[in-house]
Amino acid sequence: MIQLAYFSSVVAHPPPFEIERILSTSRENNRRRGITGMLVFDGHNFLQILEGAKDPILRLFDVIKEDRRHTGVIEILQQPVAQRDFPDWPMAFRDLSTGGMDYPDGFNEFLKEHFDMSSLQPSAAIELLSLFKKRGEAEATASNYWAYSI
Repeated sequence: MIQLAYFSSVVAHPPPFEIERILSTSRENNRRRGITGMLVFDGHNFLQILEGAKDPILRLFDVIKEDRRHTGVIEILQQPVAQRDFPDWPMAFRDLSTGGMDYPDGFNEFLKEHFDMSSLQPSAAIELLSLFKKRGEAEATASNYWAYSI
């Protein structure tokens, strides 16, 4: 099993309904392929981590690289893992572009050190995704609803 993280920039700012459509389709496809992970969007850029069996992840990444809705796809991390960081999330999603979002603990401190998502190093990308993972786990424990509402 592997984790693969990448960064890309949007060609044109997608309307919210387009992102919802992409998420819905991706979640269904990922469930069938045994892929989990998280997608973060800041209004201009995507940061995504995918995890699962190596062949399905690499095939999906090939499709992602050819998708014309974004450009500058850069693989920032590929590593073998013994277990998933996002086992219950076929595609967790956080939109950082929305104003007034209730960010997880440590997010503001993270931004002070890593203010430009396009320049994240692999360890910083994992740190960012982990902040949202921890937040999601806490919320899921409280409501058992978070993984399906994002």
